[in-house]
Amino acid sequence: MTIYFFYFFSFLIISSSVFVIFSNNAVHSVLFLIFTFFNSAILFILMNAEFLAMTLVIVYVGAIAVLFLFVVMMLNISESVMKEGFLKYFPFGLILITIFISELFIVFNFDTFEIAENIKIDINENGLLEENNTKLIGLYLYTDYFIIFQISGFILLLAMIGAIVLAKGDEKNIKSNSAINQKTVRKKNIIRLN
Repeated sequence: MTIYFFYFFSFLIISSSVFVIFSNNAVHSVLFLIFTFFNSAILFILMNAEFLAMTLVIVYVGAIAVLFLFVVMMLNISESVMKEGFLKYFPFGLILITIFISELFIVFNFDTFEIAENIKIDINENGLLEENNTKLIGLYLYTDYFIIFQISGFILLLAMIGAIVLAKGDEKNIKSNSAINQKTVRKKNIIRLN
């Protein structure tokens, strides 16, 4: 029965991912992305990885996708501006797509890869088979992969700063108020009845 759930949610993930790419409205793309994250979390639950499922929902849906949604709504980019540089960047995009498809072809057509023995995690050596998966993930995340964890946090910080800078806009059009000037204003000088 689990295999049918797997196929059903996998179909939903693939179809919503296609809608993320080909949707005309950027807000709809972000909403389909959130739907994709939820279905991926359900797949993690089916594989008994509850911690990863809740992390996916909390971090990606609760933070990153909502941040994307607010940035898209705040920037209010028109479609003509988005399509302006399409032809200029089209050859570069084709090169990237060719590289990506060739990498996928290599990965799926070769069964054996040379992997160094020192980068594998062997849970049997640590004697932690009786522990739950949340404790094992935390152990490896904060010991062996601590630098990668910190680098990913730094990249998310840079993305947040970039979103704030993009949403801020030009400072020329900002009107500022002086609290001292507001306190010295008298009502009879401002309000006039005709």
